[in-house]
Amino acid sequence: MKAGRAMALMLALLPMPVAAETVAIVNGQIHSLSPRGVIEKGTVLIRDDRIVAVGDNVAVPADARIVDAKGQPVTPGLFSAYSQLGLVEVETVASTQDQSAPDAPFAAGFDVRYGINPASTIIPTARIEGVTRGAIFPMAGKSIFGGIGALIQTGDGAAALFRPGALLLVELGSAGAQAAGGARGAAWITLEEALRTAPTAEGPDGEALRALLAGKLPMVAHVERASDIEQLIAFAGRHPAIRIVIMGGSEGWMVADRIAAAKIPVIVDSYANLPLAFETMAATQENAARLAKAGVTIAIAPLNRFTAGAPHDARLVAQYAGNAVGNGLPWAEALKAVTLNPAIIFGVADRLGSIEPGKLADLVIWQGDPLEIGDGPAAVFVAGRQETLESRQTQLAKRYKALSSPRE
Repeated sequence: MKAGRAMALMLALLPMPVAAETVAIVNGQIHSLSPRGVIEKGTVLIRDDRIVAVGDNVAVPADARIVDAKGQPVTPGLFSAYSQLGLVEVETVASTQDQSAPDAPFAAGFDVRYGINPASTIIPTARIEGVTRGAIFPMAGKSIFGGIGALIQTGDGAAALFRPGALLLVELGSAGAQAAGGARGAAWITLEEALRTAPTAEGPDGEALRALLAGKLPMVAHVERASDIEQLIAFAGRHPAIRIVIMGGSEGWMVADRIAAAKIPVIVDSYANLPLAFETMAATQENAARLAKAGVTIAIAPLNRFTAGAPHDARLVAQYAGNAVGNGLPWAEALKAVTLNPAIIFGVADRLGSIEPGKLADLVIWQGDPLEIGDGPAAVFVAGRQETLESRQTQLAKRYKALSSPRE
């Protein structure tokens, strides 16, 4: 019965090819992530790429296309706070990888925007799971600086690049120590010296570091160990103009109050539970819950920096949020950690992350609980356009299912 109802809902929500139009999503349980909270039997009115009205008493224009949510949850589109969508197609094929340039004559100035492939077959696999935006990260090579990341949207047929110059990645844990010559002290001295000389430095590296000093983009620092986090907090005190984000922070729960006091957000992997390295000896799946309880702004993402599948894991955002709920994070906070909070962290909360008039219409209608593995999207809207729920994998499944059917 449940499968039948889910199929009926999905059939009712099949996307239609549209250009500019007015759409009314009606009869939805609207998780607005705004001061209005959850709106039962609510309506979201979309015109072109924007939300124009939200509520339980919205006047629907006569020319609007009606999409009946059938009482199911409607949330903002999911925002993967860490991914390499469009940068890596096949990890074992070098010609399909554009996330790192270890032999380039620059490091901080390496910019992923030029390598993003909007036709990547990996992007639809994230979109059909409700991911409408993603932060695209470089990877560090022989320097502590990984380079400049970007934000993308996952809509089919649209320009993927949403915001270039969205972040600067810096390695300041074990990886940074190795890149700087073998010790953490060398990594920190390298960073401080680069910032000291940035005002007169030439080339892409100088430009990137000046943008960082001017607060035009955040410095996302990959650190895991509690002592490294404390060093980063001290660095923030010395450089108040630099916006800092922690990525990883496996031992962040040990210094959660200090992180909260410093107002530094954390991108956390809710599955991190094993001492995969000496810097993650105190990792726990309760990290997200403990950080949030202390008042830290968290985003949840599949970091998986030690696994081969990392570039393909943006599709698992909802699953990771659900895992955090299972380990003590309140459900509403988990939803924020994959919608509104990433938008806040990357400075686009004025356009994304909640269901409010004036914001981009990134929306997902769900078959059930958004954070349950078995309850996927029934409909996905990216900037007001209803997307097809197909990927190369679903197309292949249909193809070979048809081939395996008995012939008459």
